[in-house]
Amino acid sequence: MAELLARHHLVRTTKPLLIAPVAFLSVFFVVPVVNTFLRFFSFSELRDVLSSQSFRGVAWFSLWQALFSTIATLAIGLPATWALSRFTFRGARLARGILTAPFVLPAVVVAAGVLAITDSRGVGPIIWAHVVFNVSVVLRIVGPRWSMVNNRLEHAAGTLGARPSRTFALVVWPQISEAVINAATLVFIYCFTSFGVVAILGGVSRRTLESEIFIQAVRLGNTSTATALAVLQAVIVGAVLFSTRQRSHAASSSERLSDPQELRTKPTHRLIPLIITATVILIVAAPLAATIYRSLVVNNQFSVSAWRTILSGSLPALSVSPQSVITTSLVFAVAAACICVPLSLLVASTSAPSALFSLPLVISAATLGIGLIITFNTAPFAWRSERWLIPVIHAVIALPLVIRAIDPAVHAIPRSLRNASATLGASPFITWARVDMPILKPAILRATGLSMAISLGEFGATSFLSRSGSTTLPIAIAQLLGRPGVATQQAGFALAALMVLVTVGVMSRA
Repeated sequence: MAELLARHHLVRTTKPLLIAPVAFLSVFFVVPVVNTFLRFFSFSELRDVLSSQSFRGVAWFSLWQALFSTIATLAIGLPATWALSRFTFRGARLARGILTAPFVLPAVVVAAGVLAITDSRGVGPIIWAHVVFNVSVVLRIVGPRWSMVNNRLEHAAGTLGARPSRTFALVVWPQISEAVINAATLVFIYCFTSFGVVAILGGVSRRTLESEIFIQAVRLGNTSTATALAVLQAVIVGAVLFSTRQRSHAASSSERLSDPQELRTKPTHRLIPLIITATVILIVAAPLAATIYRSLVVNNQFSVSAWRTILSGSLPALSVSPQSVITTSLVFAVAAACICVPLSLLVASTSAPSALFSLPLVISAATLGIGLIITFNTAPFAWRSERWLIPVIHAVIALPLVIRAIDPAVHAIPRSLRNASATLGASPFITWARVDMPILKPAILRATGLSMAISLGEFGATSFLSRSGSTTLPIAIAQLLGRPGVATQQAGFALAALMVLVTVGVMSRA
């Protein structure tokens, strides 16, 4: 009886916590998107889109390339996640930084790196680039949950004669399945709405709905057609989210948490985690290395002129300095994390409907950008030119992903600990500070790194809001790579390479 009363008191106390995240999402996401649909959407335009063979082909390509990209990402990302979350070894932090670094880089940089290696366009290079980007999603979402699985349960199953595959199926999978489904869903959505990668590696014959939305809205000025495509995209993504939500189940918690094992204490198979990690690093790091190579080689000759240019404090053809661009990006990333992580904790600590906070995944960044321009361009909410709006929108875009990174860890906390704390008279805040936070610390650190990564690499919505005093790294790199001139493009590769090096260092500590 006391346990039921404690649970009822905790649920009742946490309900008001939803006010802040709901209000935040409503003002900076729901209102701009609804405003766009009310102004430009029509059923006749949607019917024309559905009847167009060209648009149906774009939707079909978006679907099947996203499915294959998701399968490839899980096949490569899950073994690396197992190695890095279940074992500790020298170089593990650096490995994690290398694997998570591509997620913060602009799509054009990684796509250009893949193109430099393959020297060809098509589905294969597209899938490789998507894998490079999204291994980080698997590592950041599944890793915290997998690291909380009790080692002794696996050892007990092995002692009783269970084979490793059966141990995984009966002991490990029930505890990580929700995190894996969340990660797979997000990877599919990111691949389905891919724009930069497909634009570089797909050529003129391969387009996704996201790239078609941008073309129709920005290049052709067909806002009604772009809005109809955005609705079609939202329906498909919403169906995927609903389907995976129906299949997922609450993660079971281990009786006792355990720390990762030191490889030197494991007598057999100690090389397997090292081999897996090295193989995945090779797959992911090759385009990054190609980016660094392109910054140092001009016409098959070694040159540091591009590095000398950006380190001297100038960027060709741009009115901003590298120092200001880097500082602006870091400030925006920290601000976005300070907004996003607390809001995600509030959502994960309540029984909030996940569908509500998955809305930023359903709507494309291009659609959100159009809505921001329309909604926040006139008084009394003329916020479009305000610098603070950019990290706020970064937090909006990162919110669903960060919630999914924290939520499995929150639900894995043994309920008996919270109930015991409440029964002994501790307030909800004391219970949260003394019980929840020590267990959630690894997941919070990873979520912080993930939100900063999303902010550092966000390009779509930022391109609608960026001004001369708020140029971020992705915007500057895209501008440099998109302009003619060897010196200008080399400076773009050098800035991208600098971002790679700094990102690996930062993400290895997150």
